[in-house]
Amino acid sequence: MAKKLGKKARKFAKKNLQSAAKRNRKIRNQFNHHFRPRRGGSGGAREDGGEDVPQRVDDASTMATNDAADASINGLEFPEDDIELDADLSDSDGYLSEDPGCPYYSDSEDGDGVKDSVMQDGLDKQNDDMNVDIKKQKKKLKKLLDKDPEFANFLEKWQSELKSYRSKEDSDEEDGMDSMDDDDDPKDGNYPNAKILTSKTISEWCQLVSKEPKSPALRNLLNAFRDACQFGVHSNSSSMQRFQNTRVFYQIITFVLSESDKIFRALLEISDDANKGKIMNLKSSKKWKTVDPLLKSYLRNSLDLLSQLTDNKMLAFVLTRLRASAVLFSAYPSTSSMLLKILFCLWASGDQSLSVSAFLMIREVASLLPDCLDLCLTKAYNTYLASTKFVNDRNTKHIDFLMNCLVELYSLDVQMSCERLVISVGQLNAILRQASKTKQKEDLRKIDNWQYINCVNLWVRFLRCNYKDYNLHPLFSQVLQVLRGVAHLFSGTRYLPLRLKLVQMLNELSACSQMFFPIPSLLFDCLEFREVSQKEQTQKGKVNFSSLLKVPKSLLKSRDFQEECVLSAIQVLSVHFAQWSYHVSFPEVATIPLILLKRLHEQTTIESLHRPIKRLIDQVNENKEFIERKREVVSFSPNDKASVDSFLQDEKNTGNASFTRFYASIAENHQQRGRKTLKC
Repeated sequence: MAKKLGKKARKFAKKNLQSAAKRNRKIRNQFNHHFRPRRGGSGGAREDGGEDVPQRVDDASTMATNDAADASINGLEFPEDDIELDADLSDSDGYLSEDPGCPYYSDSEDGDGVKDSVMQDGLDKQNDDMNVDIKKQKKKLKKLLDKDPEFANFLEKWQSELKSYRSKEDSDEEDGMDSMDDDDDPKDGNYPNAKILTSKTISEWCQLVSKEPKSPALRNLLNAFRDACQFGVHSNSSSMQRFQNTRVFYQIITFVLSESDKIFRALLEISDDANKGKIMNLKSSKKWKTVDPLLKSYLRNSLDLLSQLTDNKMLAFVLTRLRASAVLFSAYPSTSSMLLKILFCLWASGDQSLSVSAFLMIREVASLLPDCLDLCLTKAYNTYLASTKFVNDRNTKHIDFLMNCLVELYSLDVQMSCERLVISVGQLNAILRQASKTKQKEDLRKIDNWQYINCVNLWVRFLRCNYKDYNLHPLFSQVLQVLRGVAHLFSGTRYLPLRLKLVQMLNELSACSQMFFPIPSLLFDCLEFREVSQKEQTQKGKVNFSSLLKVPKSLLKSRDFQEECVLSAIQVLSVHFAQWSYHVSFPEVATIPLILLKRLHEQTTIESLHRPIKRLIDQVNENKEFIERKREVVSFSPNDKASVDSFLQDEKNTGNASFTRFYASIAENHQQRGRKTLKC
């Protein structure tokens, strides 16, 4: 009996004690994260329970290395101020008063061509196909009734009962529709005109407004634009049933978006290069009071349209047209905030053309509206961090695009950006110090994390673009300290992808500052492989280091992994040697790396790697001998900085040296290998 009670007690403790429950929750969360279906239906387990194709190595390794990355790093994001939206557009929700003398044309006046919808041809074809199918089914049913009289009697009985049921149902629906119409009447009571909008009506209004922007037809057009922007949101409203066909809908949207900027500039009498100061001065004038409700209606409804559309091409078109009117948003601060909130969501989307259009609009707003620059920098940085939470083969190009956009945005005001850079780099340093001090897994995972690495990469690229034009040396030193700290914190072959990314960043900093960093020492300690057996050499597993920070253990013995390690190291070393290939100190720079390369060439057992390693050794030796011959004929000392900087300047400008051509071929091969990996 005691033995049974002991088992029950242990079972109860395992299930219900706090520490065990906490551990179970942690395991359950990790399991759910690993097998959560990905957005867009790619990757993960299928919802229908069927078996998926075997998962690619790079996807599996991404999950293995990012098992703790689902929680964002607290403290890296910039705080955002809560801004009250729509504060200055509260009176623009209703319709504009219309001129009763504005022309309307009915269906009969609109002509036969206008009656047909844009989709009518397609619908007619669909109707014809449906009629053919119905006739075929009727023939089959008639044959069945002729063969089986009992089934015919049974069907006739149920048809009579179905008719009585349908008649009762139709009467109930009519009563319900009457009550709904009664309820809708007070809601639409403030609507000025509920006439059907035909193509001829809209064409007439467009001609009137084009000839004279002050025409009363502008108010009618803006009301129609309001209904078009909210189409589908309140589909039961009578105002939503005004459009005769889809051609009318697109006619309104296209004209208003294409011509509104020119119309409002004509009404306000401002030029195309008007700035925010000009707009703010106009707010106290009489003409502004007349244009203000029209402009409010246009801007508010345009934002509603942006938030409702789902077609990327249509969104890109709307953004392109709104970009011309970016300065007009300066009159309404809350409108600008709402616009930026929408723009950053579209910018972070995976569609290339839509992301480009959204960023062009963001940059336009940040350039023309200085008050919005701080908000743009904050939202852009936080959006970038959220988008770089997970990295795989499919979004690396998009993340690189977001990074370039962010660097361009932060370069608009380097002084303001440096204040944010100091805060961000301080946070990165604090996380690094904590991890170096404790060496605990939780602290190390905050660094072995895509958000942390992409954040460091962002500031490296910002320094590369602005280091020569501004005094950024203090920030340069802090970022360099972070790179070195991370490199020495994570050692071993498993972290070679992370080391390669850090070395690439050091190469970028070296190129912009002309400072030498001992890069080879960070690579060769990760290139020590044990001998691979013949069976292990045949193991296949495509590896793409661009989407990895840490390699899974299952790949460490594979031949493909070792080949990718050596070829990636050769590519990074080639960049390093190319930066110093014309410098007077190149023989000293290449001495130790040549020794390590020769040892790697002797130790590697994979035949396909002998040739690229030997080729790099020969090219470095050749360039070393070339520099030594040139040094023998010069008369200046190493302390003469001006002479050292001008050493082989003519050869460097022409770029005809053998190592320059070798580096170009290495870069081309690296791009080809990346494309092949993505296709696999």
